[in-house]
Amino acid sequence: MAFVVAGTALGCELASAAVTIRGEVIVHRRSADWLSQQTQEPCILPNPKDPARLVMFYSGVPASNRNLCYIGKAWALKSNPFAWHQHEANPVFGPSKDGWDSGSMRLDAVLYVPEEEAYYIYYSGAKAAGQDRIGLAICPAGADGYSSISPADIQRAGSEPVLAPEAAEPFCENMASQAAVMREWDSTAKRWNWFMYYSYRGKDGTLPGIRLATSEDGKTWKRQFNTKDPRGMGQLFASTLDAYYEWHQVFKIGDTYVLSIEVGTERGKRWRPVIAVSRHPDRGWAQLDVDTALQTKWEGIYRDDTIFHVATPAFYQIEGKWYLYTQACPLPANRNYIDGQWDMWCFTCDREIATLPGHARLFVPGQPTATKPSAQQRTVE
Repeated sequence: MAFVVAGTALGCELASAAVTIRGEVIVHRRSADWLSQQTQEPCILPNPKDPARLVMFYSGVPASNRNLCYIGKAWALKSNPFAWHQHEANPVFGPSKDGWDSGSMRLDAVLYVPEEEAYYIYYSGAKAAGQDRIGLAICPAGADGYSSISPADIQRAGSEPVLAPEAAEPFCENMASQAAVMREWDSTAKRWNWFMYYSYRGKDGTLPGIRLATSEDGKTWKRQFNTKDPRGMGQLFASTLDAYYEWHQVFKIGDTYVLSIEVGTERGKRWRPVIAVSRHPDRGWAQLDVDTALQTKWEGIYRDDTIFHVATPAFYQIEGKWYLYTQACPLPANRNYIDGQWDMWCFTCDREIATLPGHARLFVPGQPTATKPSAQQRTVE
């Protein structure tokens, strides 16, 4: 059994025929100049106008100017979620000419809002290099759910960010970025409740954990400081010390809320997927062990020269099977992840793991388990 990347065998035989992890590069950084340094942040949704297809929003950084970042689109059939077709005219969205997000941006999250027939695109941006504020752009889905995702149709929701850092106590922020966003219908209040899980920098340090903001419309947000955080940082859960918490995804399996987070332990020495779970969207969160989904446990497929660092992890269930979409890179010669050359990968998830008592089980890359999938599953079907 050969280790296959983007349909091409690398020639390294797997140690055991029993290993069934499949991992492939689905968007290669060398496929276009605008993402030639790295491809990242896979936000995948079912095409609301075509039940056979998926839509992916993702971003890329050009090697010629690593301060910039752009957003592109691609599509795939649900029957083959490894084969993605990039839009020939990518990117479809980028920094503004002279606004608050004119210097740089990253893709955070994308939601489809059926009552508006529109995609809500959350992103982080800044006037200079880096990302220090969170913005929103809205795009109509159009007749086919794909063609209207274009520079002409993607419009910023106002001229200001929807969440800027709050310098006042108790927040003490100088940057707010990388929002994972979800919403739930409140049958009692007869409205949607929106939840934003964001990274920050400030008095507590550099990307020290995750905080929460809430909204009733997805446009006006209010911070929520968790007073039960034992360290007094107002974080959603107790984070790992000396680790960076950045891009993340939020979803729900049955009655369990899940955060899939890119975490750089020991100040970015090894980036990996980390999982946190809760029975409530706004409280009760707990992080699993930072090695729970560590890539070195993906027997038969892990290698230092392919996926030493794994970041921007997003889990999706497609036609009954779980997949992990990430960006990944080899260990750079200078050992600095900032100089990594990142491609976007997809991995099959066949290993079922327990999370916390009373919470749903999850599927991650690894040796398949004998346990049958739970009926409580999240799907993009």
